[in-house]
Amino acid sequence: MSAAAEGEASRPERVASLRGAGPAAFEGGSGGIGTLPTAAAAMNPGALRGAAQGRDLDSLAHTLFLRIYPVIGLVLLITQCAIAFINYEDTVRIRTNQAASLARVTADTIARPGWMSDPSSLRALRAVMAAPDVRRAVLRDGAGRVIAAQGEEVSPKAWGMITVAAPIAPEGQAAPEGSLTLFVLGEDFRGFAQHQALLAMAAILILMLAFVVTLQLNVRRHVLGPLQRLLAAMREVERKSWTHVELSGRHRPSNEIDSVCLAFNRMVDGLQSGDEAKQLLARLEETHGKLEQANRLVMESLGYARRIQGATLPEAGALAGSGLEVAVLWEPLQMVGGDYYWMEEVEGRSIIIVADCTGHGIPGAFLSLIVATALEHILHVEKLYGPAEILAALDGRVRTRLRQDGRCATSDDGVECGICVWDRAAGEVVFAGAGLSLTYSEGGAAHRIRGAKRGLGFASRRAEALNLEEVRIPANAGTTFFLMTDGVSDQMGSPSPGQRRLLGHAGLGEILVRHRELPVVDQMTALKDDLARYRGAEKARDDMTVVAFRRAS
Repeated sequence: MSAAAEGEASRPERVASLRGAGPAAFEGGSGGIGTLPTAAAAMNPGALRGAAQGRDLDSLAHTLFLRIYPVIGLVLLITQCAIAFINYEDTVRIRTNQAASLARVTADTIARPGWMSDPSSLRALRAVMAAPDVRRAVLRDGAGRVIAAQGEEVSPKAWGMITVAAPIAPEGQAAPEGSLTLFVLGEDFRGFAQHQALLAMAAILILMLAFVVTLQLNVRRHVLGPLQRLLAAMREVERKSWTHVELSGRHRPSNEIDSVCLAFNRMVDGLQSGDEAKQLLARLEETHGKLEQANRLVMESLGYARRIQGATLPEAGALAGSGLEVAVLWEPLQMVGGDYYWMEEVEGRSIIIVADCTGHGIPGAFLSLIVATALEHILHVEKLYGPAEILAALDGRVRTRLRQDGRCATSDDGVECGICVWDRAAGEVVFAGAGLSLTYSEGGAAHRIRGAKRGLGFASRRAEALNLEEVRIPANAGTTFFLMTDGVSDQMGSPSPGQRRLLGHAGLGEILVRHRELPVVDQMTALKDDLARYRGAEKARDDMTVVAFRRAS
């Protein structure tokens, strides 16, 4: 990953605070963030309720209230689609009734003795063709044979075609002597309904994007900034430099972090004025308790964020019945991460995708949600199923979302992605990658197929061509494929005393070959254990994701 991503790993306190409001703040109660004391006394529940009512727009509880926006967006989408569908059905019914009435009137005009040879029948047929949207009119006798027809040849099953028929029964005849069939084009109504549904979906996407951006900006301003100033002041106090935490504006009683900073400032004043040691210790313990509680709330929020990110991943049995054995290893470096994987069977194809987004923690998780949304559109709206064309479309959508198309792009983030499509009929796997490779074990050796060098997005590299290529590999019995992020091979360990080095792709290939005879699920368990043994006392350096699959026996 990039140097920016490595730098992000060295600041765990920043990542741990990106969801500072968390679900616990919304729940309130005796353990919620709404109970943090101010410098003067414990804040009562009424203060939190006041913030939620709008007296302090910077309150964390008020920020959490914004989480209902996605629900509102979903209701709006469903409502707009339902309205568009009802309008379409009503319009088609009305047009069908109008066409049926026109057919009956014309049939009654034609119905006279000797109508089959009467020239006026043909004139009536020509006259009905002047009606709006009538594409063809056909006269048939009682045996169903065509006597006369006007208009272009059309298929009754064509998109948007309405077909109506009326019997021709001259006066005094007990049974119809023939029939008149009209073909009316109603395609414009379907287009109208589709247009309404697309407008509703666009509105929902804009609303969700605004929600995510607003949440991130508020967390950076009202959580990260004050906490960083507080930690800097604490380091100064440790060196006996009596430094206060500068509050951005006036003190807001409903903002818990402001209360902690104010309490810290008063503690510094007490130390500087020479208060008794017992009083100073009591204040230190009080401040420590507040920070510990704030940290606990942040960790609870990160736990909730992990559940949300996990809900965006596919179910374990997503490819059940596809003819593949599949196992997954997904381990974010922190509670959430930038690695994302997807498995789905679409139009008879088994599609497996692994993506490594820039950074880890909360920033990487936000980018992974952008990738998930883009893939949903590419697979189910654009209906692209080839690995190379999916990657090309994903590159464009990531650049658009991160606003990297203009000269003044400020985001140099991106995604490394690998895609495999299992062709069950041909018994082969089609692979294409952008920054990620495909590894497979076969015949006692590990083989690696490199993807394109450039990843998706990355404003600084937009001038470089993707150079996507699709590679087809026969899925022989016993051949196991591994689609993984680079966090798996970037394991730092000490294979021998005094030696410290990266595992690398060669070392990883040895592990994969060693366990090639095991079932895929057991191979994944063995890989995880071997990686932990290799690291030893070293910590993981990046998110790790592996999707292993092979042809079912």
